Amino acid sequence: MLWGMVAVLLAATALRLVAFGQIPPGLYHDEAYHGLDALQILNGDLSLYFPANNGREPLFIYLIAASVGLLGQSPFALRLPSFFIGLLTVAATAAMGRALFSRRVGLLAAAVLAATLWHVHLSRVGFRAVLLSLFIALTIWQVALGSKETRFFCKQSDKNLVSRPPRHWFAAGIFYGLSFYTYTASRFTPVALAVFGLYALVAHKWARDKRSWRAIGWAGLAALVTLAPLALYTLGHPDVVLGRPGQVSILNPAINHGDLWGTVWSHTLRTLEMFFVRGDRIWRHNLPWRPVFDPALGAAFLLGALVALRRARRDTAAGFILIWTAVMSLPTLLAEDAPHFLRAVGLLPVVALLPALGLEQVSKWVLPTPYFLLPTLLLFSLTTTAWTYFGDYARDPMTGYWFEDGAVALAGQVNKFLGVGWDGERMLHGAPAIRQVYLAPRLWDDWPPQMGFLLAAPDKVIIGREGESPDVPVAVFTWPYEDWRWAWSLLPTPAEIIVEEGPLSQGDRDTEPYTTYLAFFAAPPDTTAPAIARFSGGVELLGVEVKPVSEERVRVRLRWRATAPLDTDYTIFFHYLRDGENLAQADSQPAGGHYPTRRWRSGDVINDDHYVDGVGQPLPGHDTLLFGFWQPESGVKLYLLDEAGNPAGDWIEVGVDG
Repeated sequence: MLWGMVAVLLAATALRLVAFGQIPPGLYHDEAYHGLDALQILNGDLSLYFPANNGREPLFIYLIAASVGLLGQSPFALRLPSFFIGLLTVAATAAMGRALFSRRVGLLAAAVLAATLWHVHLSRVGFRAVLLSLFIALTIWQVALGSKETRFFCKQSDKNLVSRPPRHWFAAGIFYGLSFYTYTASRFTPVALAVFGLYALVAHKWARDKRSWRAIGWAGLAALVTLAPLALYTLGHPDVVLGRPGQVSILNPAINHGDLWGTVWSHTLRTLEMFFVRGDRIWRHNLPWRPVFDPALGAAFLLGALVALRRARRDTAAGFILIWTAVMSLPTLLAEDAPHFLRAVGLLPVVALLPALGLEQVSKWVLPTPYFLLPTLLLFSLTTTAWTYFGDYARDPMTGYWFEDGAVALAGQVNKFLGVGWDGERMLHGAPAIRQVYLAPRLWDDWPPQMGFLLAAPDKVIIGREGESPDVPVAVFTWPYEDWRWAWSLLPTPAEIIVEEGPLSQGDRDTEPYTTYLAFFAAPPDTTAPAIARFSGGVELLGVEVKPVSEERVRVRLRWRATAPLDTDYTIFFHYLRDGENLAQADSQPAGGHYPTRRWRSGDVINDDHYVDGVGQPLPGHDTLLFGFWQPESGVKLYLLDEAGNPAGDWIEVGVDG
């Protein structure tokens, strides 16, 4: 069993740690709000509840504050507490299952949770819901240990009870009280406990034993003391703490659309389906529609539910997990978007016990049980989860869109330009460079939490177009779907200019992806760079760079220098040749039309990027580039000049270097 638990923890670690901080990409604004509150904590604001963004419980945010304080402001640091919480929850699930049933069931439940995509994902993102599962497991574990004194989780046939000190009940009460500091779904746990209490009173005589009530009293006292600060805050600020559930409840006419009972029925069916038919549709929570369990564990879940039903009359633990599963499904059943894996998080990790009971029953039926049977079933689930999560889910661009990775890329580019903070790949330390950043108001307004948390030098960022062009390197980030030409006036003269389009973004309600931002980077040019070719009109070619960006796509960067202003907007005709055969061609204005030749100033160096599809990897010695300037309306071209300054044609052909 020991080595089995080690294997489970290693598998859980691998699924939760591989490509951590990269999968899923981005940082959703709910996560970023946690980061903003963590920064407030680090600045001395030790709040008990955080009212921004519909209100949030504090415990997870304090853990983020510790991580961010140690590692800096990055998605990795913000999400790192979830990894440790997830791993601890797997271990706590084993302890819970062992205390409730047996060592074997505990190990199987831990393995189920370790391989369940739902919990794997929660362990990799910065949602506070992941913390509730840990405290549920710890609470039940301690109650089960303490119950040896009170028959609380014992079978009716158990006669030899082991006396245990009340410390387990105190610990259970503290853990339970702390659970209310984790996530909103914890508010349904008293309902689950009340229903379980009624069940125990009716079905089990020992539930009326004074020892049971004394133990419950100790746990309740510890829970009340632990919960008291948050309870007092709630009494003083009910609109802050209790406002969000009413917004998403199916009792809200905006949610049920005037058909309350029809909505209840449809949500009940959807909630039942979530376990093995169809799960959450929201990309931030799940690969859309994937159920909680794969087919193998789904079958084990059904079998385990039947086993628990059969045992419930004589086995309190079996009755408990059925009641808990039913009641803790209510937070998603009674709210919009059922099934919703965050609102249903109170099911974890208890629901993992049902497949564990099913797998244990299979091992009893198949005698002698092949030693590899259960490991094979669990390995199938683990492999399915890994394939789905690191394959289908990670590769689909919708995952990045729903985690707002465009906003994170924007913040990373700003930090990279300033040389401080998280640049999209790593932390840059030290003082920010003497540079200036301008940010279109729309970009800040769309993603204030990400900008507020990730930007390491906000004093270097001007929102809007205030001021004149400074004599320092400048980056201007504009919104591509409004008049962005104001950026030109902020570029120092002369300058080496790079124009880049940001990645694609797509909001929840957008029908198509859109370009996140358009960026202009300007720095002092290298005035000593030699020209490799000259064109009429005062244009020099300084260099050509060919760089693969994917298996089938290359970026060709042409570096131009203007030696005199141009009065015409020219288009560049461009051909990619292999052994003389034309593989691709395109006509476009320089820098994708975002810095046309009419804007070129004497001394400017323009980095002009062209993207070529369908050519595969570059083949030096075989590939050449043919390009030149022309004016489509008039047909006028710029001439290539020889060393004497005489026309030598109207195009240049350059070989692709290795």
